[in-house]
Amino acid sequence: MKFTLSALATTATLALTAGMAQAQDQTVSCGGIGVTGQWMGGSPEASDISTAEGPLLQSNVPIAFDANVISLFSVSEAGDVRLEAQPVGSGDSVIEIYDEAGALVITDDDGGGGWASRAETFLQPGSYCMLTRGFAGGQLNSDIQVSRLEQEAITAGLTGGFFGGGGGSLFVGVDPCTNETAATPLGTGPLDADLANGGVSAVNTINGAPYYRFTLNSPQTISVRAENPNADPYIYVFDGNGTLIGENDDAQIGGTWSLNSRLDFTQPLQAGTYCIGMRALSNPDIPVTVSVLAYSQADALAELYATGEAAPPMDGSFPIVDLGVLPGRSVRDAQISGTQATWFSMEVPEAGALVINAVEVTDSDPLIILYNDLGQEIAYNDDANGTLNSEIVARVNAGRYLLAVRQYSESYQGIIRIATERYVPAQ
Repeated sequence: MKFTLSALATTATLALTAGMAQAQDQTVSCGGIGVTGQWMGGSPEASDISTAEGPLLQSNVPIAFDANVISLFSVSEAGDVRLEAQPVGSGDSVIEIYDEAGALVITDDDGGGGWASRAETFLQPGSYCMLTRGFAGGQLNSDIQVSRLEQEAITAGLTGGFFGGGGGSLFVGVDPCTNETAATPLGTGPLDADLANGGVSAVNTINGAPYYRFTLNSPQTISVRAENPNADPYIYVFDGNGTLIGENDDAQIGGTWSLNSRLDFTQPLQAGTYCIGMRALSNPDIPVTVSVLAYSQADALAELYATGEAAPPMDGSFPIVDLGVLPGRSVRDAQISGTQATWFSMEVPEAGALVINAVEVTDSDPLIILYNDLGQEIAYNDDANGTLNSEIVARVNAGRYLLAVRQYSESYQGIIRIATERYVPAQ
């Protein structure tokens, strides 16, 4: 799960540029959110985007790990406004815009093209807070800008593909889901009974159904998912007041990032009405499967083991093929179906280097992950040496290790040849 509003209120440290430092006496509270920010133009009068001669720009703003920058601006005449964060060098920015009452107005991750953020929305007169942070709390430097649509943008925008470029931009922000937002119902009533029987799903294009609404009669732990990597869905979950309580772009599966999205609420959501908002970072006109499922820790762990994202315990509770003590070289073939991992355990008798190759025999794109006996990931590889085959070269100590072998996607169902070679230091 990404950043949520409840975490925002605990953030007190803001990064400042040299230009912002000149206006430190203009540090003020950010609406109803409970943190402070600075006026983008140095003062309230100079931060009115409706009357500003040019864009309100803060250049090369440092954003610390797991921190946020709050930028304040105002609107004196209702109109369309562009909001952007362009990482400088590297980094992945996320922006959130809040009104004077602390209500989320709009949020965006990659709408600027690449890892930049961009949202364009109609704003009523008032003061607003723009929060900029790194995706997953990452550290970065970013240019931050608020502008009118006729003024020059600092991001490329999206044009039918993730990295954008040419021909104008495609706005991909998302508006909060409130009681007045039109939304497709999930299920025929409260989902409590459905969750006990496998959950509920719906299939629509994101353009056709950008919002779904569901109700819980009692506290429930749930998992919300949106699946079709060709659409690259991005999901947001709002409570009944339109407050953002979670968001996800790419879910991590088996040590790699999937273009599907997933949010696990491991603490029960209280009884009430909730809304799922979606957008597509790729194609919004192809079907996406949206699901709300019951979440249980045991099922979640079993799924992590099955996909190779976490190592199972070696206590006999999960199927593991024991390769025994590894000789200097070994080769074996295995039928590997889709993204369900086949697990192998092996004993390394002495410290040295371990080379593992997973090579296609038929219909395969191998992916391999090596763990130690404590379940710590040692190495991961998908494609090696310019091929779809995988290779791991790791320095290891004597002991037991686990290897997950799976296909990159469900479309592969073939045979993978697994070869191991051990090397020990020369005496």
